[in-house]
Amino acid sequence: MRQICRAFLFVATAGIFLRAQTAAPTPPRPQTARQALIEMFLGKGENDFTKHLPESARQALIHKGDSPETSTVLHLSMIGRQIGAEGGHVETFDAGPTLLVSAPNEAQEKLEVIVERDSLLGEEEEIELSFNYYQGMELQALPVVPRVIFTFKQEKEVWKLTEVTVAAHVPLTDPEYLKGLRKQQNESNQAAAQNRVGVLDMAEKGYATRHPDRGYSCTLATLSTPEPSATPGEGGSVYDPGQGSQEWSGYRFEITGCEGSPASKFRITAVPLDSDANVKMFCADESGTVKSLAGTKTSACFTRGEATNGGTSPNVDTD
Repeated sequence: MRQICRAFLFVATAGIFLRAQTAAPTPPRPQTARQALIEMFLGKGENDFTKHLPESARQALIHKGDSPETSTVLHLSMIGRQIGAEGGHVETFDAGPTLLVSAPNEAQEKLEVIVERDSLLGEEEEIELSFNYYQGMELQALPVVPRVIFTFKQEKEVWKLTEVTVAAHVPLTDPEYLKGLRKQQNESNQAAAQNRVGVLDMAEKGYATRHPDRGYSCTLATLSTPEPSATPGEGGSVYDPGQGSQEWSGYRFEITGCEGSPASKFRITAVPLDSDANVKMFCADESGTVKSLAGTKTSACFTRGEATNGGTSPNVDTD
C-alpha cells in the first residue's frame, strides 16, 4: 500500500513539473499611453523618444546630423534626462494621481507632476498634467498654473504622440490658490518696499553731498529727479522705482525730520497701506541702516527694528 501511495505522489509531482515546463509563457502586457509618456521623457534608450513620434513628424523635424542643440524636438527629449542627471530622488508611477516626483535636494525643493485626467476618447487617449512645486515642505503658489495635455494614438501597438496642448490654468474660485497668490504678492511688495527705502537713503546722501547748503531733502519728488550735476552712480541720480510717488507697491512712503539749515537729519519710513497684509514696515535715517519691524508704529521701527542684513525676527509693535 505504501509503495502504491509513493508511486501516485511521484506521478502527480512529475505531471505538475512537466506542465509547468511546457506551459506557454505569459505574454507581456501591452504598454499604456501613460507608460509611453514616461518612456519618452525619462527612458534611457536612444530611440525611446522618437519611436513615439508619428512618422510624418520624424521625417519633417529630425534630419541626419540634427542634435538637441539644433532640433527643437530632440531638445524636448532631453528634458526628462536632465531631470534624472541632476541626481537626488526621481520616481515615476504607472498608475495613481501622481506621474512623477523629482527632488534634487529633498530638504529644499521638490517637483510633483500630477495627472489631472487620463481619458480614452475613441482611438485617442488624452493625459492632462499639472505641476506642484515645493520649497522645503511648503507648496509654492504659482501666478499661473500650467496645464499640459498629451494626446496619443496607437499605431501598430505603439502609442504615438499626436498633439501637445499647453494651457494656463487660473482657478479664481479656489481659496487655497487665492491665499497663496495673495501671500506671494505681499512678499513681492515687501521686497520692493525694502529696496526702495535703500534707494532713497542713497539718494539722500548724494543730494546732501551736492547741496551742502541745503543738506537732506524731505521731498520725494526732489530725490527722484536726476540733476545735471549728478553723475551715474551718485545717490541723487539713482533711479527711484516709485518715481517720487508717496503711495507705491502697497506701501506709504514718507520722509520727515529735515529740520535745520542745512538739514543734518532725515527719517524715511515705508508703512503697509493694508494693516492686515502681514508684511513688515521699513525705515532708514542718516545712519544708512535700513531696518524692518512687524507692525505700523513708525517710531518703534527706528528704536526696535532689526537691520535688514540679518539678525533675529523683529519684534511686533502696533499703535
